[in-house]
Amino acid sequence: MSRAIVFSGDKTWEEREFAEPDPPTDGAVLRVEATGLCHSDVDHFRGNIHTSWGGAFPSVPGHEIVGRIDKIRPATAAEWGVDEGDRVAVRELLITPEGNRIYGHDFSIHEGSGLYGGFAEHLELLPGSKVYRLREDRPADELTFFEPLSCAVTWVAPVRQSDIVVVEGPGHMGMATIVAARAAGASTIVVTGTARDHFRLDHALRVGADHTIDVENDDAVDRVREITNGQMADVVIDAASGSSVTVNLAMDLVRKGGHVVVAGMKDGPLVGFHPDWIPTRRITLHPGAGLDTERAVDLINAGKIPTADLLGDSFSLDGFADAFSLLAERTSQRDSIRVALNLS
Repeated sequence: MSRAIVFSGDKTWEEREFAEPDPPTDGAVLRVEATGLCHSDVDHFRGNIHTSWGGAFPSVPGHEIVGRIDKIRPATAAEWGVDEGDRVAVRELLITPEGNRIYGHDFSIHEGSGLYGGFAEHLELLPGSKVYRLREDRPADELTFFEPLSCAVTWVAPVRQSDIVVVEGPGHMGMATIVAARAAGASTIVVTGTARDHFRLDHALRVGADHTIDVENDDAVDRVREITNGQMADVVIDAASGSSVTVNLAMDLVRKGGHVVVAGMKDGPLVGFHPDWIPTRRITLHPGAGLDTERAVDLINAGKIPTADLLGDSFSLDGFADAFSLLAERTSQRDSIRVALNLS
């Protein structure tokens, strides 16, 4: 049997037991070692799925998945380039002839084995899945960072060698953007947040930021002007979730001819944005959309990412309630840069 967390879609969850799956034709079974938690899991818990095609409930969540190949047929092993026992990262996006699917988001427990999310002891890997071998010398919960990094390495596409980069938002995606920007060649990285983000802003310095700004107590535009000797940022990456005010601030922080990447999901429409900023200041806007799991895994395997400093807090499956509470209800007394489940 395989234990799993199941979200009902109505702000409730429960632990259930499922039959351990057999590998499907052209697929495999993964023994999950660890899965990272993401704020999209909170939205999933509340019944909201961030895909254009919706989702399904009840379902097993979790998409930042690291595990070991438990069962695989020889032909599939040869095609995928892995063997039983290999540790792998699972690309969350599954491309099928019928359309795209996302592990941990839009599979119902009534479909197949039901085990299509990472908050479970086993994961059924369907035909068309992509897995990438991961290093063996680091704990699995550290390596779940590959998934946010998979997004961040696409967000930093405009960054060139020696660029000055501002990252708005010191959440776990902001942390991923910091290390991705450094790997892309950024010379100076400035991270902005609010007074509530004090713990995270301090940690941003630990993982590679050069400066941090509390926008509630400092004028971000003045501080970036001071840090850059009036040049302003070459690239501003808005990794902040929630309020859309960070988009307008990004336009004030970027230099003429610079780049703004809008990545963080917003709660509502953008107010006060002036389209003339784009042509008059020659600003290029980029969508924060993309997934390059292979590039992220390569950076981690090459030792270019401080995975230990990016772990945050890790919980067992039995501690899921505490893990989810820390993710969804952080306070000034208790905060974490990331939260992961350790199932090994």
